[in-house]
Amino acid sequence: MGGMSRKRLCVMFCGGVVLLATGGIMIPVVDMVIRDQIKEKVVISNSSELWDIWSDPPIPIYMQFYMFNLSNQDEVKQGGRPVVYQVGPYTYREKRKKFDIVFNDNGTVTYRQKRTFFFMRNMSVGPDTDMFTTANPPVLAVVNSLQYAPTAVRTLVTGALKLYSEDIFMTRPVKEILWGYTDPALKTLKALYPAWFYTDFVGYFINKNDTDDGQYTVFTGSNDVSNLGGIDTYNGSKLLPYWTTRFANMINGSDGTISPPFEQGAKQLPMFSSDICRSVHGNYQKDVKTLHSISLRRYVGTADELANAATNPDNIGFCTPQTKCLPTGLLNISNCQIFDDFHIPVVVSFPHFYMADPSIIQSIGGMKPVAEEHETAVDVEPWTGLILQAFKRLQINMYLTKVDGVSLTENIRSMYLPVFWLNESAVVDDKHAKMLQRQLFAPMEITSVLEKVLMIIGGALILLVMAITWCRCKKSDHMTLPPGPVPTVANHGMRRRPMNTMRDRERQPLLTNKHIQPSNSDHPNAPADNGHATLANQDSTDPTYHSPIEA
Repeated sequence: MGGMSRKRLCVMFCGGVVLLATGGIMIPVVDMVIRDQIKEKVVISNSSELWDIWSDPPIPIYMQFYMFNLSNQDEVKQGGRPVVYQVGPYTYREKRKKFDIVFNDNGTVTYRQKRTFFFMRNMSVGPDTDMFTTANPPVLAVVNSLQYAPTAVRTLVTGALKLYSEDIFMTRPVKEILWGYTDPALKTLKALYPAWFYTDFVGYFINKNDTDDGQYTVFTGSNDVSNLGGIDTYNGSKLLPYWTTRFANMINGSDGTISPPFEQGAKQLPMFSSDICRSVHGNYQKDVKTLHSISLRRYVGTADELANAATNPDNIGFCTPQTKCLPTGLLNISNCQIFDDFHIPVVVSFPHFYMADPSIIQSIGGMKPVAEEHETAVDVEPWTGLILQAFKRLQINMYLTKVDGVSLTENIRSMYLPVFWLNESAVVDDKHAKMLQRQLFAPMEITSVLEKVLMIIGGALILLVMAITWCRCKKSDHMTLPPGPVPTVANHGMRRRPMNTMRDRERQPLLTNKHIQPSNSDHPNAPADNGHATLANQDSTDPTYHSPIEA
């Protein structure tokens, strides 16, 4: 490259500038093009490419139940500490399908979502006919309501429960505990008091299977993509009816299936959960990747969501009543868990009372909270807002306490007895991961790499030209003569004398007066005068003067 011409160097430099500028210009231009394409794909519309994924999600969703078996019910009735052991999972495949879809003029869409569950024996520890001893929800609902009933009513109801051998604990199979069963005592009470008891079928998920959880109206993103999926109203209202403050009743975020795109820097992810009748949020924890190498942002449930009002004053609205706030890590949802007008004393928490007050964890034998197994995590693809992985973990507990005049509870201590915890999980499958990779992520990655390659090559060419130019300048500097007078070379072609010889002569003349010989005319053997002046008379600065050494 040392012999590279100036013209070629100029071409290389200009080429480098062009490549560097092209790579730099591509960043905002391509970013804008990608954003426009994503908006077209993710906006909720029956003509969008992601319509099928939104309306009838094909991504497999599994509901895993881990049951707690009470091993010492007799001791508990006498005031002992409950001891439970966990068995699971019992896995159900969850199918979701939106219906009654209506697009509104204000950029929203209204729908209901049907959820159906199918037992997966091959993904379970046993059949869902396995038996477990746990709290009896209808009895506890009735007993809990008797706290405020007249004495006569307490006596009547207590007698009816004894007649049918009802107890605060029951032993039933998994499928009945979850999906419901006909209770004999309630069947009789329904016949005797139809105004009070309008059903005899009970279970924790009787309103979840093969039905919907309410009417949603959400923003489609057509007017403003930053609102995509956000809930405008739930059951026709912008606020919930369950809590005691406006803040607690606010409906925030989406329904947990989609979120706004372009949220690469979002620190929180709000969403509404009908299962616990309130809005929650997750805090950004870290970046993760799917098995298909799709980059996601992980949001996890926080301790402040279920913190006591003394720790988080915003939670005062979740105290029902406000004068009775539960310890940190617990949420009383009995206001939205109503059976025959009786409030079932359901309290939710994270599994194994993860992040709850230590006294709650220690009150139940068998609790072993572990963050990796018991935290709730939602993984969002930040460009599209699609939730490609989710692990919603929740524990159902029953509140037991002594009620005066009810013999079934006369000796028990107050407690939050774990019944089961669930893990509702969804992970994008191979088919849809490949579709997203092919249509969206692969072009983005190729473009991003191309931008970097152009900028690297352009920068390298510029640096190479600058390096060659610098080396040539450096070489030219080394060839420059050192300071000092330079002798004049005679015009008639004599050799240039070495510079150091000239300098020596300048410091010390070669001839002094004593070395000057007499004129030729005075010396008998001198050659004939050829017209040159003698050294004594010749000025050394005369251009015609020549050193004897040079001659």
